[in-house]
Amino acid sequence: MKLQKIIIMLLLIFLVYPVEIYARSLPRQRRKQQTQPSRKTTPKNIVEFDLSYYLTALGDTRRLSLIVVLPQSIRDRQKIRRIKYSPKPSRVFNKNGNRYAEFVFTNPEKRTEITISVKAELYRYDLLTAKEKRRNIFSEEQKCTEFLKQEKKIEKDHSKIQEIAESIEGQTETDIVQNIYDYVIDNTEYVLHRRSDWGAAKTLREGKGDCSEYSDLFVALCRAKNIPARVVTGYTVQVDTAMSKHNWAEVYLEDYGWVPFDPASGDVKNDFLRSRAFNTLSPVYIYLSYVRNDDVLHNYNFYRYSYRGDRVRIKDSIKFTQIN
Repeated sequence: MKLQKIIIMLLLIFLVYPVEIYARSLPRQRRKQQTQPSRKTTPKNIVEFDLSYYLTALGDTRRLSLIVVLPQSIRDRQKIRRIKYSPKPSRVFNKNGNRYAEFVFTNPEKRTEITISVKAELYRYDLLTAKEKRRNIFSEEQKCTEFLKQEKKIEKDHSKIQEIAESIEGQTETDIVQNIYDYVIDNTEYVLHRRSDWGAAKTLREGKGDCSEYSDLFVALCRAKNIPARVVTGYTVQVDTAMSKHNWAEVYLEDYGWVPFDPASGDVKNDFLRSRAFNTLSPVYIYLSYVRNDDVLHNYNFYRYSYRGDRVRIKDSIKFTQIN
């Protein structure tokens, strides 16, 4: 009897105080549930953080270059209020829709530290928010063709991925995307690994992976259903900053435009919580890039570095100095 009362109380809590599920993970860790105040009380999240890069020259290094992808203001997602550099970059440039800073050092010191300080406003944007806005999205349609193609790590033409996509149905486009979302979660086990990203085909074969694998498989299946989709690279706001790097996805829905989804975060067994995770995301996502295979970064994420002379090692970190 006591157990029944507890269950009833928990159900009432979920009905009265909606739980927003959001990613608190990187490719190396996932936290599946987190309670947040409603969007009415927290429409945005103001954060300040430092991106730091520590480079160590192990011998006689004549030249050192580091290219970092920078966060930009994106409608409905985030507004970048301020970016400061220490030291000043050699150049800041744009390519493929991304913005980059390059730092070049000649005959660098044994240890070089670079810090990029950012202040940003993060906005809640998800399927429910997109439904509320329902703005004119026709100007976005021409951008979708490239996000229907096969590319490295997103093997949408793979025979098994095509077979699975063929079996996934739904009455509406949103239903199909939700069924793809559920398929990825039901058939992928979240594991931590330090290897390079596997891509959609290997994730399907292995049946496991981290947030990168969840996102790649989700996007590949959407594209196989002729629904434009793309992988997002960025950070999530959390206390454990070592685990802030993250990948999630966006899908182009004809009625709503580009809508973000985070299948790794939604990997919970409870149907109510999974549906909540599909429909709602908290304002904790810092967007960096929509380019899955970035030629500027030599297909790496976040940054790349090069050198002439003896070997150089690099470590990077993110530290949040303010979270509102």
